[in-house]
Amino acid sequence: MKPYEKLTFRGKILRLRKLCIQALEDYPIDVARVRYLTTESTTMYRVDATDGQKYVIRLYSEADSSLAENKTEMFWLAALAKDTDLRVVQPVARKDGEYISFVSMEGIPNEKRCALYKWVPGVPLEEHVSVKTYHQLGTIMAGLHNHAEGMKLPGEIKPKRWDKTFYFPGEKADYKTAEFSHLYTPEQIKTLDRAVAYIDPFLAAIYKKNATPFVIHGDLHFWNIHIHRGKLYVLDFEDMVMGFAEQDIAISLYYLRNETLYPELAEAFKTGYASVRMWPHLPERDIHLFWLARMVNFANYAAIAFREDDGAREYISARCVEIEKYLS
Repeated sequence: MKPYEKLTFRGKILRLRKLCIQALEDYPIDVARVRYLTTESTTMYRVDATDGQKYVIRLYSEADSSLAENKTEMFWLAALAKDTDLRVVQPVARKDGEYISFVSMEGIPNEKRCALYKWVPGVPLEEHVSVKTYHQLGTIMAGLHNHAEGMKLPGEIKPKRWDKTFYFPGEKADYKTAEFSHLYTPEQIKTLDRAVAYIDPFLAAIYKKNATPFVIHGDLHFWNIHIHRGKLYVLDFEDMVMGFAEQDIAISLYYLRNETLYPELAEAFKTGYASVRMWPHLPERDIHLFWLARMVNFANYAAIAFREDDGAREYISARCVEIEKYLS
């Protein structure tokens, strides 16, 4: 058998598909077809059952999430399904009642973690950004926050905190390592260092105020929302954070920052949120600091997310120009 690391991308996808088919044996569905969907931070396959139902099986990336985070995701999603009518992705339990599978196969390195979800209808909200949809998204985020604030987490559930620039488990300043520093100019490294020195105290201080953090989605942007017949559905809870409402809000608004209609969209989002829950104190300066943290995080992550010939330098350059603008 050809070693996994020597396979083409297509070869890896085909081999991982076999792994998914093996994992699906533990779920209470009769599988008719398994087709590759996409690879982002995770690799996903569409699953068609013989009864016509559709699902998605997700293979988690060891680099982008931990088992503890996967357990947090499943706990909150199960609680949301039981306690609310919010339209969120629904995990499917295995035959033994567990939600996360551990599966291994010859020819694939390391044991993989995976989970099965019900298919979410519609298309990404990116294709339907409007004042109306962002008002609706604001109400949904407020509903998520209300539920999370009243939810008691078991002791073993411990989400990460966004209390520093590089807050994912094992994440570090790759832009300064020998392996990746060649992708960054000396000026860009100085820019990123300046930004981190400015942002880290701001993020750390958020957790020192007299407030109790709660679970937030942590990545609620228009690619993680589907719209179907005018209704929004929330996807991808993988990046959940123990944090505060203003962090979640700033992340959602980050992806609108260059939209011509940003003022109108942001106001609609705020109005929708405030119709369900009190809008937090969130000065524009703080929003920009959260955005700055996001930009630095992405400029750093680009080192491992892109191959050099796939535009890493161009992406890093664009983010560093933007970072300089916000530092100024």
